Amino acid sequence: MTKSHPGIRPDPARPIISIGTINVDQLIGPIAHWPQPGTETVYPDYEMRIGGGCGNFGAALMALDAHQHIVVNVGKDAMGDWLCEQFGPLADHWHRSDTVTSVTFGLTHPDKERTFLSNEGHSSIFDATMVREMLSGTRVDGAIALFVGTFLMPGLLPDCASLMKELHDSGAIVALDTAWPTGGWSDDVQTHLESWLGYVDILLINDAEASGILGIAQTEFARDIETYLARIADKLPSDAIIVVKRGAAGATAFAGGKILHVPVPGPVDVVDTVGAGDCFNAGFLMALQMQAALPDALRAGIEVAGKAIASNPRKYPEISDLCPDVAAVLSAPVPTGEEIMTFDQVENS
Repeated sequence: MTKSHPGIRPDPARPIISIGTINVDQLIGPIAHWPQPGTETVYPDYEMRIGGGCGNFGAALMALDAHQHIVVNVGKDAMGDWLCEQFGPLADHWHRSDTVTSVTFGLTHPDKERTFLSNEGHSSIFDATMVREMLSGTRVDGAIALFVGTFLMPGLLPDCASLMKELHDSGAIVALDTAWPTGGWSDDVQTHLESWLGYVDILLINDAEASGILGIAQTEFARDIETYLARIADKLPSDAIIVVKRGAAGATAFAGGKILHVPVPGPVDVVDTVGAGDCFNAGFLMALQMQAALPDALRAGIEVAGKAIASNPRKYPEISDLCPDVAAVLSAPVPTGEEIMTFDQVENS
């Protein structure tokens, strides 16, 4: 089997690290019309589940029995306790902040779209000091380290570039899922992004986010994807991978000056698209960590996301739920890695 992209050399013995947002999602609906103020309306559907970029990503990896290290904070309240319970020992090192846990209320609609209402909560005070504490003692050389939901964490934004550089210098493979910034692609957002991209080995975006980064319409991006991805690639390390998650159209990667597209293999009965991109990230990055070839990694991302969004209530797929080819990629034996310096040792050297 061909190894993953030549410039990306993950060590399967290392954990997949995620740094970012986690919250409680409460979904209710379907809501066809906004209720009148001062009234009460009862809806038939309700679900409470793990949310946020790191939450969805971590839950998907947990179902796949992946080796992972989740770097998040939660509040010191019942919702924070509940989140920790869902992840068991994986949450033992999480930072418990002296505030309320962030909660997102998802209002579902008959056309399967969603409207979200969120409080600031613990995510607003997540910072680089917490990240460094939770990475202390963790072996990061050869590990994939994903930043996700970064624009939702104002306390982390000023130090993101330095954190990415520290991880990069420690031998980690830095991945970034920009998500859609709450205020759009403003000058401040673009300035932050420009300061990060030089350390990003894997950029994970969708069509809308690619268009936002470039400052063009989605229709314009779709007309010449290869040229526009090359323009983004100019800002990344020369051996970086860009992945565009394209929903029902599959996924497109740009690496080494070449474009690669993998379609969705068959129809998917889409029930709930919340967290679809995070589930793709889980399958894709786990496959890369297992040293899969880039096409196989894209297929793994598509397969994991497709299984998740076809479930209601949400069920993250296990290895046994996946098609045989993808299951084989994600269940390859993990070799024993050599002893290396930990993150804090490199940072302080």
